[in-house]
Amino acid sequence: MGSGSSRSDMNSPKRYRVAAVEPDQRFRTRLTIQLAATEARVSDTIESLVASLEGNRPTVVVFGPGLANDTGLAQAQRLARQHPEMGVVLVCEELSLSLLQQALRAGVRDALALDADDAAVRQAIERVGESLVSMRTAPGTGPVDLGRVIVTFSTKGGVGKSIMATNVAVALASRSSKQVVIVDADLQFGDVAVLLGVPPTHTTVDAAAAIDQADTAMMDSFLATHPGTGLRVLPAPVEPSAADSISPEQMLGIVRMLRTMCGFVIVDMPPHFDDVVLALLEEADDVLLVASMDIPSIKNLKVGIQTLGLLSLAGPKLRLVLNRANAKVNLDIADVERAIGLPVQFRVPSDIAVPQAVNRGVPVFLDKPRSGAALALGQLADAFLGVEEQEAEAATVHETRRRAWRRTDKEASGQ
Repeated sequence: MGSGSSRSDMNSPKRYRVAAVEPDQRFRTRLTIQLAATEARVSDTIESLVASLEGNRPTVVVFGPGLANDTGLAQAQRLARQHPEMGVVLVCEELSLSLLQQALRAGVRDALALDADDAAVRQAIERVGESLVSMRTAPGTGPVDLGRVIVTFSTKGGVGKSIMATNVAVALASRSSKQVVIVDADLQFGDVAVLLGVPPTHTTVDAAAAIDQADTAMMDSFLATHPGTGLRVLPAPVEPSAADSISPEQMLGIVRMLRTMCGFVIVDMPPHFDDVVLALLEEADDVLLVASMDIPSIKNLKVGIQTLGLLSLAGPKLRLVLNRANAKVNLDIADVERAIGLPVQFRVPSDIAVPQAVNRGVPVFLDKPRSGAALALGQLADAFLGVEEQEAEAATVHETRRRAWRRTDKEASGQ
């Protein structure tokens, strides 16, 4: 072990161990004190630390502020590749967005500032440690049961698309036994976090930066949790300019990983076509096309559907949702269906409870559960729960028949 190393009793009942690396004596002393409760081994170099660790137990390695630079991040990346049983938590003097993105790209599992309180440090270590343990103990159980991807889309802003997405998401989270996540894919002006009253601690920028190295535990650390429902939330970037740094491949990677983690992935889209939108529309299992009872909305949506048809993205996954369906505007629902060329599958009435809930930062499904809009949105969510139940029942019947056929074949062959 190199100079400046200290060792505590490592015969801890924990399922993972904790270690730390810091070349600067001053920071190393501070880390030793801060991590005392974890029985951490603290060293001055990565080489001395790795040499002193016996076996391949899951190990959370805390990188101190002296390694919060290009050299340190390169070492973190090398450590992650050579020792998959180790996960790095970076502690730095000041955690900037650019440093966080660099760290995540290098495979760092979590990052926090040196002045973070002990509870935050402990939670970061526990989160990474438990993820390392679960990765080692998870059995290989064959193909993953992928969650259902539902996107909300419209070619015109102001039709209630984001309100639809957030309320359907909280309704599913409240009524489904499966985990539900909502992703704000309106990368410039997304409102999902505001509508849910959830602070955007991490955003799609963080998830996109790390997606090439991320595992499900890291992705989980980017998700906020909506209080009361347990809905997981991945907000849009805080700065609109950050949207340019996210590629279609990265957004697809995020959604594909989330659908291995959750039963439902709700994606709120921007009101226009671009490469990210087209990629997500193609990935989706269901596309909720949201229109309101006005001519511009209907005209724009009709053009949008024609565009999807030209790109071979239209079809049975499209589901027309008419918002403010009871508005008295000299338009009939039959007129809307005729103009767009799709039947209205879901109707949400105009309801004063909706803007009141928006201004409170609470989905109307929770704020005024007996209002007309909340009941309609709950029925929309129930339709997807019903689809899931039908598919699960069909899969069970198919498996039962397959086993019966195999048994009959064995009996016929005398086995």
